Amino acid sequence: MNLDEVEKNMIQKAIDKNGGNISKAAKELGLTRASLYRRLEKYGL
Repeated sequence: MNLDEVEKNMIQKAIDKNGGNISKAAKELGLTRASLYRRLEKYGL
């Protein structure tokens, strides 16, 4: 498992845990909403 796969899994788990709420997931991950949206686009989530 490479770093991108780990990051993708962490993002998916945070989104699931927060019921799809991107703002809450971003806060949990220590990212801004904009940064999280960029990563969602990068990983096709």
